Amino acid sequence: LASLSELQVGHFPSLQELNAAKNCIDRLHIPSFLFKLHVLDLRANRIAKINKEDLDNLRGANTSNLSLILSHNSINSIDPGAFRFVTLQLLHLKGCFSHEDIMKASLNAISGLRIQKLLIGQYRNSPTKVHFKENLLEGLCGLEVEELTIMGLYITFTNTFFGCMENITSLRFIHTNLYQFSHESIASNMQKFELKYSAIVKTPFYIISELKNLKELRITNNERLTNIDYSLETLDKLEFLDLSKNNIMMRSCCDESIPGKSLKHLNFSYNSYIGLRSFFLNMPHLLSLDLSHSKVDSVGQFPIFMTLYNLTYLDLSYTSCHFVIHCSFCGLFNLVELRVPHTTFAPDILASVFQNLSSLRLLDMESCGLRNLPNEMFGHLKRLQVLNLSKNKLMELPASVLLSLFALQHLNIRSNNIQGLSNDTIQVLSKSLEKVDLSDNPYDCSCTQEQFLMWVREMSIKNPNFSNHLECKTPEHLQGSLLRDVNLKCSWTLIYIAMLLSVVIVFLLLLVYHFYLKNSFLYLCFCHRGYKKSATEKTYDAFVIHSSLDEEWVREELLPELEGGDPSFQLCVHYRNFEAGKLILENIFYNGICCSRNALVLLSPNFIESKWCSFEFRLALFWRFLEDECGIILILLEPIREDQLKHMYVLKKYLSSKTYLKWDKNHKEREVFWKRLRKALTQSRKVDAPL
Repeated sequence: LASLSELQVGHFPSLQELNAAKNCIDRLHIPSFLFKLHVLDLRANRIAKINKEDLDNLRGANTSNLSLILSHNSINSIDPGAFRFVTLQLLHLKGCFSHEDIMKASLNAISGLRIQKLLIGQYRNSPTKVHFKENLLEGLCGLEVEELTIMGLYITFTNTFFGCMENITSLRFIHTNLYQFSHESIASNMQKFELKYSAIVKTPFYIISELKNLKELRITNNERLTNIDYSLETLDKLEFLDLSKNNIMMRSCCDESIPGKSLKHLNFSYNSYIGLRSFFLNMPHLLSLDLSHSKVDSVGQFPIFMTLYNLTYLDLSYTSCHFVIHCSFCGLFNLVELRVPHTTFAPDILASVFQNLSSLRLLDMESCGLRNLPNEMFGHLKRLQVLNLSKNKLMELPASVLLSLFALQHLNIRSNNIQGLSNDTIQVLSKSLEKVDLSDNPYDCSCTQEQFLMWVREMSIKNPNFSNHLECKTPEHLQGSLLRDVNLKCSWTLIYIAMLLSVVIVFLLLLVYHFYLKNSFLYLCFCHRGYKKSATEKTYDAFVIHSSLDEEWVREELLPELEGGDPSFQLCVHYRNFEAGKLILENIFYNGICCSRNALVLLSPNFIESKWCSFEFRLALFWRFLEDECGIILILLEPIREDQLKHMYVLKKYLSSKTYLKWDKNHKEREVFWKRLRKALTQSRKVDAPL
């Protein structure tokens, strides 16, 4: 295509965009039938010179909505006044000038142009560099331009840079090697300033602070920028602050260096470290806060969002925050969107941590390490529409968790450990959800999940993409099969019979185990030695059941006090009274328990660790159950923790229902201890010691 006049598009009155890039057009002559266009792309053609007469038909025409893209044309010259009285929405001149002198002359030549947006500069991969020189941008003084974007310029100083920018409202520097600004005063109405992909190491706040009318400030993607040295407090009209994708290390955010009076949007994402302090709370009008992919502190440890009543968006993704307090999100009554992927929550706060977020519409909890969902977790999120629980460790999705989510439309639980869904959960999901992602879970395709598999098939008929990634994990012969293709033939009568038989067998095994010891001792008592109930003579007042590690207390405290006191009690201890050569079981039962009126049980952590102590205690209980002849007296020598008793259910239950003695090193308490023990030993041997 050599000319736009060759195009036969006049019969397309509603045409808004024309892409004529990479053709052979060498003149900038725009026919009148293209005046209604919004975008005319003449990129990478052969336009080397722009003549004044080529644009005569544009003067005074209504082209205020036209964006003219001339980038990548090697323009060598522009006739002075060629654009006078021409009005455009945008003029794109990137990569058009091979030298700074050509750029300077061309900017002077387009004097008189009325334009909303002007873009000048070079491409990053261009073999030629355009250097900023003094008065390079003086041609801007003859333009009526509001927004200026400078890309790819090689800038080593900024003297005279802002000389013709009094009326510019938006200035953007993108992909420049700019590392500092010269100190100069700026009289400007600028409301937007952006510095992206530069070489700066310090934020140029001494320039920015001169922009009193600034409302939007973006300083992003600057790898060498590590700190904020100057205060922006003078920018009391600032509403949008984006400092993302730098390497900023900020120990105290956001103190007086960041204005909070009018600030509505704050972005610190993709930085090195952001330390949040109390001054951060002084931003009552803040609407959005993005801290994602930055290391932050204090979040989840203190209620730092308490006064951010108007905040509607909060992103804490990939901050590695650990939430430990119930009030982590207190104050965020108007929050609409909360993103916390790759953070963790203490299990004890999950039931209440979201309770004040009644306005929440979206909650993203991807990769939060969740194993269980408390029933009350989402109880106050009546307006929640989108819930992402993907890439956690959930093994089930209870229906009770979802019942309060009346407005839920999208649910994502992909990549968890869910094997199937209950009938109640299926009913909840079938009511009003528009989209459910259940993919990449290890599903069980056995008969126990028959209802779930039927539901998947029904959903697949309505939406073929629903089950593309729903595959069986078990049983082995169905592994890798799509759930929608599984067709089980389940005989529930046989299954119920098998399950019933299994329960009966387990019950019988438990009965056998339960009565094994009792039958064994009945054999000892009634068969071995021709035992008769009345033949046993009570030789001892008490048989002492204790750990060998507590033997010192028995020797030095118990025996001297009871056997050497008045009245004297005769005790049976294994190291002294057991007969050599006999089986240990015989000594314990015949020489110890059967010949003693009481069993004296010395409880301590050592007792808990000893299998023989546990056995002797159970044997004493068993004998008391059979003959009701052995009283059991419990003495707590040392404190025992609750977790140490969890495997000794019988002892734990006995302790909870019986009174026991407690050994104390205090002299007065000892006197009471011995008095109560002596009294217990004198009681009837058929009654537990009433201490």
